[in-house]
Amino acid sequence: MQFTTRNSEAIRAGEVTLTFRNWRRPHAKVGGVYRLRPSGAVKVVDIATVCLADVSPEDAARAGFGSVAELAAFLRLPLNATVTRVAIALTDEAGLKRPPKLDAAAALARLQRMDERSAEPWTGRVLALIGAHPGRRAGDLAPALGWETPKFKANVRRLKGIGLTQSLEIGYRLTALGEQVAFAPESHLNARA
Repeated sequence: MQFTTRNSEAIRAGEVTLTFRNWRRPHAKVGGVYRLRPSGAVKVVDIATVCLADVSPEDAARAGFGSVAELAAFLRLPLNATVTRVAIALTDEAGLKRPPKLDAAAALARLQRMDERSAEPWTGRVLALIGAHPGRRAGDLAPALGWETPKFKANVRRLKGIGLTQSLEIGYRLTALGEQVAFAPESHLNARA
């Protein structure tokens, strides 16, 4: 689950304790700890599915909106839409899942296994695309690979999980390890990028 800087200061101040998401399936779990940009973390304390029309004005305010209509407009959904209500609490960063500490050789081996399990090698193409276009939205990058945006995001999360990419306020960038792996002369990725 990602949090933008739109309301991160209000979350830190304890003013925003809810978020509403337009999810087909949950992207968070109760008890999970998630990064708050640019620093900090929140813990998910409750998740529920609700109709926007049933959201109270108080809950809209707890999510940082002046009204339920403003919340619906932000989500670009009609009032009869079903959304996920996520209750959050500020916590320390100790519970954040950290990418494993890999060196370039171990990361390359992981990428090779990922490509071998896939119908088509993709890791090098995604790393090269992000490296060439840092800060670009997933929706802008996915078509370059012939993918839908959800598939692109899921694969970038896999690369982030091993410490190769970093999510920005908008888009992504390669980490230092990601750059080392993506552009290593001996990398199997370069032949497929």
